[in-house]
This record gives sequence, structure tokens and C-alpha cells, in this order.
Amino acid sequence: MNNKEWQALLLKYREGNCTKEEILKIHLWYENLSPDGLATLGEQEKRDMEHRMLGRLAAETSEAVYTEPMVIRPWWSRASVYLSAAAAVLLVVSFWVFFGNRGGRRGVMREKMFVEAPNGRLITEENNTNMPKRLTLSDRSTVILEPGARIVFPAAFTGDKRTVQLTGNAFFEITRNPDQPFLVYSGKIITRVLGTSFRIKTNARDKALEVEVVTGKVSVFENREAFSESDSIDNQDNGVVLTPNQRVTYFSESRHLMTGLVPEPVKATPATVEAKLVFNDEKLAKIAQALQETYGIEIVFANDRIAQCTFTGDLSDMQLYDKLALVCKSNGADYEVKGTRILINGHGCD
Repeated sequence: MNNKEWQALLLKYREGNCTKEEILKIHLWYENLSPDGLATLGEQEKRDMEHRMLGRLAAETSEAVYTEPMVIRPWWSRASVYLSAAAAVLLVVSFWVFFGNRGGRRGVMREKMFVEAPNGRLITEENNTNMPKRLTLSDRSTVILEPGARIVFPAAFTGDKRTVQLTGNAFFEITRNPDQPFLVYSGKIITRVLGTSFRIKTNARDKALEVEVVTGKVSVFENREAFSESDSIDNQDNGVVLTPNQRVTYFSESRHLMTGLVPEPVKATPATVEAKLVFNDEKLAKIAQALQETYGIEIVFANDRIAQCTFTGDLSDMQLYDKLALVCKSNGADYEVKGTRILINGHGCD
């Protein structure tokens, strides 16, 4: 069993929901457990552990007395049963203290750090609230931490690069500095930028990391140092370059990078361009070009006949996909997202 499975089993044991086979498995595991772990507990932690243990022990011994067949034993025999139960609960609770209740802090300690501060100190910021938390770094770059996210960064950036380490979701707006690229270490990937805005998200369901670009250009690639010695790593470089409104999803188990478009593309050009999106009997070829310049997304046609169709209307103050839906519907066409491009399908016009 791996660590997560053990934690789930111990939680089940703690709540009194284990089967006899599961309890036996815990006790067998416990016989091989090193006793050195208890030596590292502080006095207060030991007292807290004893209080939790006694509560659970009372329930267990009560169950043992009333569920076993009525057999009269000498008092010292019954005492040995209670002491054995106490020892078992003590060991299990000590394991829970280290890997359950203290799992978050222990996880930080075990996490390999890729951020250095040779001439200063490292700062750790964690958002323990229910609202986004805004941070300003020494280079005036800003980071918006989502609830539950954590970031580690130096008090001042020095050397030839700026590095931070992220756990969880965050939005970055990076001050441009060609001489000092900005690197975000998150999981098993690195996001490298010069000056741009982007978002990093963790998809717990798929165990995947997502990087979405709002402005500028970023490169996303694997962090080989994040792999353990047991992982099989080939020599092939695994990375992509993203432009505005593009995103990449990295699946750590398969080491696959899948590129696509963000759910709601935003304008990548000044708002003055938006005023030009009013068309009067304009060909779709020109409309597609205007949308492509506005959002930085390539739009292609399945055949040249579609590009000759025309559209009249105002596309201002609408989301990109709503604009495309309106233009396509008026010409009996449709669109679909193909990777980082948009494809317009239809029979076309004469």
C-alpha cells in the first residue's frame, strides 16, 4: 500500500469503521514500525496525542469487553489486554500525527526546493483565506494567490533569473526584464517568461497542471530535477511555447502536454481595435482576419468558398465564441476549436 492508502486506512481505523481484516493489517504493519518516530515528538504534541489516544482507547476496550465471549480471566490478564490495546492505539495515533494531522507541514518539508536566495532569505506566503490574496514581489511583479495556494520566493531577486515555487492556483503579472527571465516551478513543470501575464492551475481530478496565457509569450517545459530516481526519463525535451489565449495541460503520470485555447479568450490588442468590429456586407475572410488580430488566435476555413460568404452586424461587446457563433449561423456554417486554432466549417457561398 502507498502512503495515501495507509492514511485512508488509518482514518477509517480512527473513526472505528475498520473490518477485522483491516485491523489485523494495521497491527501487522505496526510490528515492523520503527520506534524512532516517537522520539521526535515535542512534549505538547505527546500530550495532545495521549488525549486523542485515550478517547479512542476507551471505545476500543469497551468494544473488546462487550463483544468477546464471557470468559473469566485474572485481573492481570485483563490488564495485559488493555495495555496491548493501548500500545497499538499509541502507535497508530503517532503515525496519524506525523502523516495525517501534520501532513501539510511535513509535505512542505519533504518538497524539494528549486528556489535559492544566496544573498538574502526565502519568503513563504500561503493563502489560508477564502478570498484571492495579492502579493507584490521585489521586481514589482504581482501574484494573486487563490485560496489554498502557496508560493516561495526570495526577498530580492538576484543573479541572471527570477525564480519562485508555486503550489496551487495563481495568476501572475510579470514585470518585463529580458536580462532576468522569470521562472515558476510548479509540480513537474517550469513556466518561463520575460514579461507577461498568465495563470497556473492545478486540476486535482486529472492530476494535471494547466498554464493559461493572457498576454505575452511563455514557454512551459518539464522540470527534470523534480523526478525521482525511480522514474524513467528519456532524453527527449518535453515543452511547448504559448501565446495569448493559449493554454497547455500537463499530465504528470503520462508526461503528456496537451495544448488548446482558454475557455474564454480575451482581447490581446488595445480596446481601440474592438470599435472596428462593425461590419456591413463584409466577407468572412476579412472578419476572420480582424478577429485573429484582436485575440491572437489563428482562424482557418475548411474551404475557400466559406471565406467568400458575407456578414452584416455589430460584433462589439461580445465574447469571441459568441461572435463566431453569430457569424457562422448567418451563413449556415459552424466552428470548432482544433488545438490552438479555430476551424470554420460549411458549404460556403458562390
